[in-house]
Amino acid sequence: MFNLAQLFKIQKTLKKANYSDYQRIAKEISAYAKDGKKLTKILAQIEKGKPWEYIHGQANFYTLTFKINRGVLIPRIETEKLVSLAIAEYKKNKFDIVIDVGTGSACIIISLINSLQLPSIFKGDISNTKFLATDSSQKALNVATSNIKKYKLKKLITLTKNNLIKNITVKDKSVLILANLPYIPTEQYRKLDASVKNFEPRSALDGGKDGNKYYKELFKQMSGRKWKNFTLILETESRIIKDTQEIFKKYKTTIVKDIKNKKRFVIVRG
Repeated sequence: MFNLAQLFKIQKTLKKANYSDYQRIAKEISAYAKDGKKLTKILAQIEKGKPWEYIHGQANFYTLTFKINRGVLIPRIETEKLVSLAIAEYKKNKFDIVIDVGTGSACIIISLINSLQLPSIFKGDISNTKFLATDSSQKALNVATSNIKKYKLKKLITLTKNNLIKNITVKDKSVLILANLPYIPTEQYRKLDASVKNFEPRSALDGGKDGNKYYKELFKQMSGRKWKNFTLILETESRIIKDTQEIFKKYKTTIVKDIKNKKRFVIVRG
């Protein structure tokens, strides 16, 4: 039987491990690990810095729960706004193609489709839109496949192993691109908390010397495409966002702040 003493122990361990939302996670653990041996094992992993989401094997994102493992990043609450921006953009201009570049767990594209299927959010028909998700990591694709199956979206989402959008050939179509690519400069990555460096995939975090390695490559791959029109919504971070915006200067760009009032997203229209 779970008791207050155990709950206090969980909270104390989480606080020591610098969990800002330790009260919420403590409740999750208390419901998840009711026998003493399992609880002891979980707390030992947390003390070693392993994130609760990897221990639990799932993470909450934009009203849904996604299966995750160490092959993908843990979805962040800041990224939820990227989904909100994508919903708003789709409602203004119903796109022929939606591409989630570097999909990871597929939490972004699944959350987008799930929202667009709700009559309270979007009253139109999305069946004529082609939804694509790409990633260069097979481990990530395996996780994405699992989540796509979970939400019964295999018929809607085409998942491919790809270097960004390199092998995607689309002409004369209206395209929405969603990108949360690695954007942490290498020197900054080296200073990240051990719970991130030791457990989350570096390939999904390290954006090269200036943090913009993958956005520069995405720009190159986008250039010369014969699309009817496009919108790119990308996530980056406030210290390099002006440089990220500069990459796409030939197009119309807008910077958008996240829920913590930090400049995080760039919307590119062409």
